[in-house]
Amino acid sequence: MDKTLIPSIISGAVALIAAVIAVIGQLRVKKVEGELDRQRKEAERRAEIEKTTRRFREPLGRAAYDLQSRIFNIVKIGFLDLYLKNGDRRTRAYATKNTVFLIAQYFAQAELVRKEIQYIDLGADDQTRRLSELQDGIYALWQTDRFGPLLRIFAGEQRAIGERIIREGTRGPECMGYASFLDSYKAKPDALLCALEDEIMSLGSSLERARPRLLALQHALVDLLEFLDPDGVRFPKRARTKLEA
Repeated sequence: MDKTLIPSIISGAVALIAAVIAVIGQLRVKKVEGELDRQRKEAERRAEIEKTTRRFREPLGRAAYDLQSRIFNIVKIGFLDLYLKNGDRRTRAYATKNTVFLIAQYFAQAELVRKEIQYIDLGADDQTRRLSELQDGIYALWQTDRFGPLLRIFAGEQRAIGERIIREGTRGPECMGYASFLDSYKAKPDALLCALEDEIMSLGSSLERARPRLLALQHALVDLLEFLDPDGVRFPKRARTKLEA
Protein backbone atom coordinates (compact mmCIF):
# COMPACT_ATOMS: atom_id res chain seq x y z
CA MET A 1 0.00 0.00 0.00
CA ASP A 2 1.23 3.43 -0.88
CA LYS A 3 2.28 5.05 2.37
CA THR A 4 1.09 8.40 1.09
CA LEU A 5 -2.47 7.07 1.15
CA ILE A 6 -2.40 6.17 4.82
CA PRO A 7 -3.02 9.72 6.13
CA SER A 8 -5.92 10.06 3.71
CA ILE A 9 -7.41 6.75 4.84
CA ILE A 10 -7.00 7.71 8.50
CA SER A 11 -8.51 11.12 7.83
CA GLY A 12 -11.44 9.52 6.03
CA ALA A 13 -11.98 7.03 8.82
CA VAL A 14 -11.91 9.78 11.43
CA ALA A 15 -14.39 11.79 9.38
CA LEU A 16 -16.66 8.75 9.04
CA ILE A 17 -16.48 8.02 12.76
CA ALA A 18 -17.20 11.67 13.53
CA ALA A 19 -20.17 11.57 11.18
CA VAL A 20 -21.49 8.40 12.83
CA ILE A 21 -21.04 9.94 16.27
CA ALA A 22 -22.87 13.07 15.12
CA VAL A 23 -25.76 11.01 13.76
CA ILE A 24 -25.96 8.99 16.98
CA GLY A 25 -25.88 12.23 18.97
CA GLN A 26 -28.69 13.70 16.87
CA LEU A 27 -30.77 10.56 17.32
CA ARG A 28 -30.22 10.70 21.07
CA VAL A 29 -31.18 14.38 21.12
CA LYS A 30 -34.35 13.62 19.16
CA LYS A 31 -35.14 10.76 21.51
CA VAL A 32 -34.70 13.01 24.54
CA GLU A 33 -36.74 15.75 22.89
CA GLY A 34 -39.46 13.21 22.09
CA GLU A 35 -39.51 11.94 25.68
CA LEU A 36 -39.67 15.49 27.03
CA ASP A 37 -42.53 16.28 24.65
CA ARG A 38 -44.36 13.14 25.77
CA GLN A 39 -43.86 14.10 29.41
CA ARG A 40 -45.08 17.63 28.70
CA LYS A 41 -48.23 16.35 27.00
CA GLU A 42 -48.86 13.89 29.83
CA ALA A 43 -48.44 16.68 32.39
CA GLU A 44 -50.89 18.85 30.44
CA ARG A 45 -53.36 15.96 30.25
CA ARG A 46 -53.07 15.31 33.98
CA ALA A 47 -53.50 19.02 34.69
CA GLU A 48 -56.66 19.10 32.55
CA ILE A 49 -58.04 16.05 34.38
CA GLU A 50 -57.28 17.65 37.73
CA LYS A 51 -58.93 20.89 36.59
CA THR A 52 -62.02 18.94 35.55
CA THR A 53 -62.01 16.99 38.81
CA ARG A 54 -61.87 20.16 40.90
CA ARG A 55 -64.72 21.64 38.90
CA PHE A 56 -67.17 18.81 39.53
CA ARG A 57 -65.95 17.44 42.88
CA GLU A 58 -67.81 19.96 45.06
CA PRO A 59 -71.19 20.15 43.23
CA LEU A 60 -71.40 16.40 42.57
CA GLY A 61 -70.34 15.68 46.15
CA ARG A 62 -72.92 18.14 47.48
CA ALA A 63 -75.69 16.55 45.41
CA ALA A 64 -74.70 13.04 46.54
CA TYR A 65 -74.42 14.17 50.16
CA ASP A 66 -77.82 15.87 50.21
CA LEU A 67 -79.56 12.94 48.53
CA GLN A 68 -78.05 10.22 50.71
CA SER A 69 -78.93 12.32 53.78
CA ARG A 70 -82.56 12.60 52.66
CA ILE A 71 -82.75 8.85 52.00
CA PHE A 72 -81.26 8.20 55.45
CA ASN A 73 -83.88 10.46 57.04
CA ILE A 74 -86.72 8.81 55.12
CA VAL A 75 -85.70 5.27 56.04
CA LYS A 76 -84.21 5.74 59.51
CA ILE A 77 -85.91 8.77 61.04
CA GLY A 78 -89.33 8.69 59.39
CA PHE A 79 -89.01 11.97 57.48
CA LEU A 80 -92.10 11.30 55.38
CA ASP A 81 -94.20 10.24 58.35
CA LEU A 82 -93.25 13.43 60.13
CA TYR A 83 -93.76 15.92 57.32
CA LEU A 84 -95.98 14.15 54.79
CA LYS A 85 -98.45 12.04 56.74
CA ASN A 86 -98.57 14.14 59.91
CA GLY A 87 -97.70 17.58 58.56
CA ASP A 88 -99.68 20.50 57.21
CA ARG A 89 -99.98 21.71 53.62
CA ARG A 90 -96.65 23.55 53.67
CA THR A 91 -94.64 20.69 55.16
CA ARG A 92 -96.24 18.17 52.79
CA ALA A 93 -95.33 20.33 49.81
CA TYR A 94 -91.76 20.66 51.10
CA ALA A 95 -91.38 16.95 51.82
CA THR A 96 -92.36 15.97 48.30
CA LYS A 97 -90.99 18.78 46.14
CA ASN A 98 -87.69 19.10 47.98
CA THR A 99 -87.14 15.34 47.74
CA VAL A 100 -87.92 15.50 44.01
CA PHE A 101 -85.42 18.35 43.71
CA LEU A 102 -82.67 16.44 45.54
CA ILE A 103 -83.09 13.50 43.16
CA ALA A 104 -83.18 15.79 40.12
CA GLN A 105 -80.17 17.73 41.43
CA TYR A 106 -78.10 14.56 41.60
CA PHE A 107 -79.14 13.59 38.07
CA ALA A 108 -78.22 17.07 36.84
CA GLN A 109 -74.77 16.99 38.40
CA ALA A 110 -74.20 13.45 37.13
CA GLU A 111 -75.15 14.59 33.63
CA LEU A 112 -72.78 17.56 33.82
CA VAL A 113 -69.94 15.27 34.91
CA ARG A 114 -70.77 12.76 32.17
CA LYS A 115 -70.43 15.50 29.56
CA GLU A 116 -67.12 16.60 31.07
CA ILE A 117 -65.40 13.22 31.27
CA GLN A 118 -66.57 11.86 27.91
CA TYR A 119 -63.54 13.55 26.36
CA ILE A 120 -61.07 12.02 28.84
CA ASP A 121 -59.29 8.74 28.08
CA LEU A 122 -60.70 6.66 30.93
CA GLY A 123 -58.27 3.85 30.22
CA ALA A 124 -55.37 6.17 30.99
CA ASP A 125 -56.68 7.57 34.25
CA ASP A 126 -57.62 5.29 37.15
CA GLN A 127 -59.38 8.01 39.16
CA THR A 128 -61.65 9.09 36.33
CA ARG A 129 -62.41 5.49 35.43
CA ARG A 130 -63.34 4.77 39.04
CA LEU A 131 -65.67 7.79 39.11
CA SER A 132 -67.37 6.56 35.95
CA GLU A 133 -67.82 3.10 37.49
CA LEU A 134 -69.40 4.56 40.65
CA GLN A 135 -71.81 6.69 38.64
CA ASP A 136 -72.74 3.77 36.39
CA GLY A 137 -73.52 1.74 39.49
CA ILE A 138 -75.90 4.41 40.77
CA TYR A 139 -77.56 4.69 37.36
CA ALA A 140 -78.11 0.93 37.43
CA LEU A 141 -79.66 0.95 40.91
CA TRP A 142 -82.26 3.51 39.86
CA GLN A 143 -83.34 1.64 36.74
CA THR A 144 -83.11 -2.01 37.77
CA ASP A 145 -86.26 -4.16 37.93
CA ARG A 146 -84.74 -6.13 40.80
CA PHE A 147 -86.36 -3.82 43.35
CA GLY A 148 -89.76 -3.66 41.68
CA PRO A 149 -91.39 -0.72 39.88
CA LEU A 150 -91.55 1.76 42.77
CA LEU A 151 -89.03 4.59 42.29
CA ARG A 152 -87.68 2.90 39.17
CA ILE A 153 -86.23 5.56 36.89
CA PHE A 154 -84.79 4.42 33.59
CA ALA A 155 -81.42 5.71 32.37
CA GLY A 156 -82.94 7.94 29.70
CA GLU A 157 -85.37 9.37 32.24
CA GLN A 158 -82.53 10.05 34.66
CA ARG A 159 -80.71 12.06 32.02
CA ALA A 160 -83.91 13.85 30.97
CA ILE A 161 -84.71 14.82 34.57
CA GLY A 162 -81.18 16.11 35.02
CA GLU A 163 -81.32 18.09 31.80
CA ARG A 164 -84.58 19.72 32.92
CA ILE A 165 -82.84 21.64 35.69
CA ILE A 166 -79.55 22.45 33.97
CA ARG A 167 -79.25 26.05 32.85
CA GLU A 168 -76.53 28.27 31.44
CA GLY A 169 -74.73 30.13 34.22
CA THR A 170 -71.99 32.74 34.25
CA ARG A 171 -69.33 29.99 34.19
CA GLY A 172 -71.12 27.60 31.87
CA PRO A 173 -73.85 24.98 32.39
CA GLU A 174 -74.94 24.53 36.01
CA CYS A 175 -77.75 23.04 38.08
CA MET A 176 -80.44 25.52 39.08
CA GLY A 177 -81.11 26.18 42.76
CA TYR A 178 -84.16 25.09 44.69
CA ALA A 179 -85.99 28.43 44.34
CA SER A 180 -85.54 28.43 40.58
CA PHE A 181 -86.64 24.80 40.50
CA LEU A 182 -89.87 25.63 42.32
CA ASP A 183 -90.59 28.55 39.99
CA SER A 184 -89.90 26.45 36.89
CA TYR A 185 -91.91 23.49 38.18
CA LYS A 186 -94.90 25.70 38.97
CA ALA A 187 -94.77 27.59 35.68
CA LYS A 188 -94.33 24.50 33.52
CA PRO A 189 -95.09 21.16 35.21
CA ASP A 190 -92.99 18.33 33.80
CA ALA A 191 -94.44 14.83 33.30
CA LEU A 192 -91.37 13.02 34.62
CA LEU A 193 -91.07 15.25 37.68
CA CYS A 194 -94.80 15.00 38.38
CA ALA A 195 -94.63 11.20 38.19
CA LEU A 196 -91.66 11.22 40.55
CA GLU A 197 -93.53 13.48 42.98
CA ASP A 198 -96.48 11.07 42.96
CA GLU A 199 -94.16 8.20 43.84
CA ILE A 200 -92.59 10.19 46.65
CA MET A 201 -96.05 10.85 48.04
CA SER A 202 -96.88 7.14 47.85
CA LEU A 203 -93.85 6.28 49.99
CA GLY A 204 -95.85 7.33 53.02
CA SER A 205 -97.73 4.03 52.78
CA SER A 206 -95.32 2.01 50.62
CA LEU A 207 -91.95 2.60 52.23
CA GLU A 208 -91.29 -1.08 52.85
CA ARG A 209 -91.57 -1.83 49.14
CA ALA A 210 -89.11 0.94 48.32
CA ARG A 211 -86.70 0.16 51.16
CA PRO A 212 -84.37 -2.22 49.22
CA ARG A 213 -83.78 0.31 46.44
CA LEU A 214 -83.36 3.18 48.91
CA LEU A 215 -80.84 1.20 50.97
CA ALA A 216 -78.79 0.27 47.90
CA LEU A 217 -78.83 3.85 46.62
CA GLN A 218 -77.83 5.34 49.96
CA HIS A 219 -74.90 2.92 50.23
CA ALA A 220 -73.77 3.69 46.67
CA LEU A 221 -73.99 7.45 47.27
CA VAL A 222 -71.89 7.11 50.42
CA ASP A 223 -69.32 5.14 48.40
CA LEU A 224 -69.26 8.00 45.89
CA LEU A 225 -68.68 10.47 48.73
CA GLU A 226 -65.82 8.32 50.03
CA PHE A 227 -64.24 8.62 46.61
CA LEU A 228 -64.84 12.36 46.20
CA ASP A 229 -64.03 13.34 49.80
CA PRO A 230 -62.10 10.47 51.44
CA ASP A 231 -60.92 12.56 54.40
CA GLY A 232 -64.31 14.06 55.21
CA VAL A 233 -63.07 17.61 54.60
CA ARG A 234 -66.15 18.87 52.72
CA PHE A 235 -68.75 16.44 54.01
CA PRO A 236 -68.34 15.09 57.56
CA LYS A 237 -68.08 11.33 57.84
CA ARG A 238 -70.47 11.24 60.80
CA ALA A 239 -73.25 12.52 58.54
CA ARG A 240 -72.78 9.93 55.81
CA THR A 241 -73.25 6.68 57.69
CA LYS A 242 -74.58 3.76 55.72
CA LEU A 243 -78.03 2.54 56.63
CA GLU A 244 -78.21 -0.90 58.19
CA ALA A 245 -79.84 -3.50 56.00
